[in-house]
Amino acid sequence: MPETADQAGGDAGRPLALVCSGVARVLSERLGRGPTKCRASWCGRDAIVVLLQDGYPIAEETLRVAGHGEAVRDARLLMLGAVEDELSRLVAEATGRHVEAVLSATRLQPDVSAEIFLLEPPEHAGRPA
Repeated sequence: MPETADQAGGDAGRPLALVCSGVARVLSERLGRGPTKCRASWCGRDAIVVLLQDGYPIAEETLRVAGHGEAVRDARLLMLGAVEDELSRLVAEATGRHVEAVLSATRLQPDVSAEIFLLEPPEHAGRPA
């Protein structure tokens, strides 16, 4: 299980802990290996940033070392896109808020990825679109 951390303690930190463990679980189940470190933090009141570290499967590392880093990065972004709906549902359940958009970024050196979840403002929750 990955190391998890968040900036809020107690009940306020519960959604972040759920997001962190859920994102790591989904990535592990769907992509073959999840991160060993995961940190979720609020970014203002309407965004959650999840930083994921040390998530290379051995095959990705082999390709990166062989000079195919761009292909590894592109494939990783495709895989993150493939699980975007599942991650959005997970974040919506943890926060009680609709996820309006997900932004993904990844770097190979160092091995770090970020998932940014933009949430519907709380004053709009439950209103028809």
